[in-house]
Amino acid sequence: MSVLVESSDVLPLVDVEIAFAAGSLQDPAGREGLAMLTGHLMRRGPRGLSQQRFEDRLASLGARVSVQVSMRSTRIRATVLRRNFEPLLGLLADLVWRPALRAGDFAKLKRQAQAALISRLDDDQTLAALCFREALFGEHPYARAQSGTAESLARIGLQQIESFYTRNIEKRAFLVGVAGDVSDADARALVSSYFPRPKRQKRKDSVVPATRTRPGRHVVIVDKPERTQTQLYIGTLGARTRDRKLFPLIVSNTAFGGTFSGPLMQEVRAVRGWSYSAHSRLLHAKQKEAWYMSTAPAAEYSADCAALQLNLLERWVDRGIKKSQLSFAQRWLINSHCFDRDTPSKRLDTRLDVELLGIPRSYVEKYDELVAGVSLQNANEATRARISARDITIV
Repeated sequence: MSVLVESSDVLPLVDVEIAFAAGSLQDPAGREGLAMLTGHLMRRGPRGLSQQRFEDRLASLGARVSVQVSMRSTRIRATVLRRNFEPLLGLLADLVWRPALRAGDFAKLKRQAQAALISRLDDDQTLAALCFREALFGEHPYARAQSGTAESLARIGLQQIESFYTRNIEKRAFLVGVAGDVSDADARALVSSYFPRPKRQKRKDSVVPATRTRPGRHVVIVDKPERTQTQLYIGTLGARTRDRKLFPLIVSNTAFGGTFSGPLMQEVRAVRGWSYSAHSRLLHAKQKEAWYMSTAPAAEYSADCAALQLNLLERWVDRGIKKSQLSFAQRWLINSHCFDRDTPSKRLDTRLDVELLGIPRSYVEKYDELVAGVSLQNANEATRARISARDITIV
């Protein structure tokens, strides 16, 4: 166990985060959604307390607790009044090491998850995003829906939940982060008293196969003839986290479609008024993640909008960005970065990401320098090297 502390006495509050390097990438094939169900079932409370009594205890402490499951991690997050920091740690320790995992709670949670899948069919933006990832990544684990499918949820029983918990939570190394109105020494002493350090398996980075570009252009249509608006996702593979071209590509993408003044937003919204939102996003992970453009034009303009976006993409890759666009993107990234670190909890999250996800420490400590150091040549070469205008998935 490692403990990270970000002290600040601005508010009489303390944030606690317990993080495990286990997420939906650990879901067995055919049982997608297992990590999510496990994390949310743990949140129902520890042994010896019903869910209602657990919620009452949290309320009496002025605390709130949530669980976030991503591809690569499970995080239990809590916020509490400073004077109740120690009692909350006791509750969290029970929640982590003695989760009730009750059959009744599991049955209810599974029904809710299945209902959410049905509800998702009416959320066109979410549905389009999921279909885009499935089409882009194919059989790769990055294509898996963290919430699973109707078929995969049906294959998950309480036995699978208990097995996932034992293998990925109970016996694995973990991180504890504390941010807020508590000193470094006090935080470490209290955490150590409630989270002793028995011998555990070391944190292992998930073994993830390389993602592969799908050659050619591919179109997936999710037909909803009654809709008057279309959700468009157009993209390809982008970059890995440890890619020497990552920061030049971040700057170039910001200039192209990351701000209101970029050509993507200007041409789609300002000039033609086809979509209120028009942006491009660059993701990165251990293996190449997605780069994509997202718009939401009226159905009558969807074909023209897609054609325009492809034209803008080709122009961006072939011609690159201009010096003025580079300078604006660098200023925007550096100035807006302060909002990623303006609270102790945000700074703690960043430090946990470095330790948990293998993000290079220099990305955090030298972010402004890395952005400012990108030249026009670097940015345009990175775009041509990493973004393909020929190998495109359109949903």
